[in-house]
Amino acid sequence: MNTKDIARVFKLVSIVLYLVIIVITVVLGAIALYLAVRDIISLVTFASVSDLEILSALSAIFLVVIALEFVDMFLEYIRSGTVVVDLVLAVVLTAVSRELLLYIASPSGSLYYGILLVMSILILALAYWLVNRAKTISRVS
Repeated sequence: MNTKDIARVFKLVSIVLYLVIIVITVVLGAIALYLAVRDIISLVTFASVSDLEILSALSAIFLVVIALEFVDMFLEYIRSGTVVVDLVLAVVLTAVSRELLLYIASPSGSLYYGILLVMSILILALAYWLVNRAKTISRVS
């Protein structure tokens, strides 16, 4: 077996593992979708809806979005063979935004943690914008 054959086997194993991860992510996304729909249906009754219930529904929706972004990121990696930085940043930005929602829902959280989350979102958003701007400039030239 030469090095090209070994590299090909490792590439195939890598793709199979990513496909397994995609299937697991889709299953978890389906569960998150079920939870989101359940939370939204419970809000429709309009019987004393609290802020925490709304934030819980939004958090469940964020989980669905994160799962979809993960699947998109993994599929793009399999297609291109490279890590797509803007997709990774989008996943992290969504996850940190969800964490901020959960922080807002828990009044016992530290103020410094909230500031850290907001600053993280701002920095990630700036990084996302810079990566997309660089992509646009490189396409034009």
